[in-house]
Amino acid sequence: MQPSPRSIQRVLVAPDSLKGTCSAAVAAIAIEQGVLDRLSDVSVDRCPIADGGEGTLDAMVTGLALQVQVRRVSGPRLDRPFVDARFGIASDRRLAVVELAEASGLQLIEPADRDPGKTGTGGTGAMLRASLDLLEASEDHRSQVILAVGGSGTVDGGIGALSMLGVRFRAEGALLAPPLLGADLLRVDAIELPPAIRDAWRRVDLRIAVDVGNPLLGATGAARVFGPQKGADRAGVERLESGMSRWVGLLGREFGEDQVQRAAEADGAGAAGGVGFGLRVVLGAVLESGFDIVATALDLDARVAASDLVITSEGSLDAQSMMGKGPGCLLELGEKHRVPVMIVPGRIGDLADQDQRRFAGIVSLESVCGLQEATSRPSYALRAATEQLLVPLVDGR
Repeated sequence: MQPSPRSIQRVLVAPDSLKGTCSAAVAAIAIEQGVLDRLSDVSVDRCPIADGGEGTLDAMVTGLALQVQVRRVSGPRLDRPFVDARFGIASDRRLAVVELAEASGLQLIEPADRDPGKTGTGGTGAMLRASLDLLEASEDHRSQVILAVGGSGTVDGGIGALSMLGVRFRAEGALLAPPLLGADLLRVDAIELPPAIRDAWRRVDLRIAVDVGNPLLGATGAARVFGPQKGADRAGVERLESGMSRWVGLLGREFGEDQVQRAAEADGAGAAGGVGFGLRVVLGAVLESGFDIVATALDLDARVAASDLVITSEGSLDAQSMMGKGPGCLLELGEKHRVPVMIVPGRIGDLADQDQRRFAGIVSLESVCGLQEATSRPSYALRAATEQLLVPLVDGR
């Protein structure tokens, strides 16, 4: 859908982060500057977005004016220093937003240290516990905890987080000290859920914002797809898969085989090394599209409908972009409301031609500035790419 140059009065600038280069908030400012350079008389609605991956906390903090809290917690590896991790709390104390990557993210692990058998989500569990302590519940309004799980450096099925939330685990009768790690999935043989822990989480809605749809086990599961990305070699992947299978069996004996099997096969169960799977089975969490959670919180549907043009961005525009990622979901919203969507990605990957044609315009940062400048000066590159993107509209005015 092509925009009519003379009809553009309001532009929605809604970029995702450019992974490893700049945040969505920084990208939004740069794109806005590019818009106003070319279309000085339009109004710009700046709305950084996320899809459950890194940057979700920042998008929610900006969009909902959350109060940022910081806790010092264990990182993904216990043999490395603790980390200062952020989470957000609403002013009415009825919503908390936790981003797993803050405490258990791959970016916290040096490449030489990456081994998902030696990493775990214990720090994320500590953040969940801290956020729960700050929430206020009432009979007429349930509080919510949103956990965005993208960007993890772990494949532990959530056992690390659960161990830090007070769930007890045993191996051959011995109580295991928290936090547990991915390798512990191969030795845990008993789980105990204290009633106080169960009841505390029943009083809130625990929502897991996932950014991929992979199941827990098998060729497209947590270990085989994401294990190598997090440092596992071939033998390590098989150990993780075996451990995850044992984890499913253990939980099945405790919580019911049919229920656990459904949870393991659900879309997103394999996200972030299966952390959402474990939290769903043990604490009753619900797995949801990360983009949908963010879009609802930011009232994105109405903001798209109120605009004449949408401009978005992400690091790589490729086939994955159309599978629940921000730009693809924004494109669907634009088509729903007949609002054209343009994009300034870092690069263009393996996106099918028919999907490229659905965008009203595409200009990559690489094509404008080259790879080195696009990564070293992302704000400049985004502004320049946006200006080039809008040239046809300026000429048509």
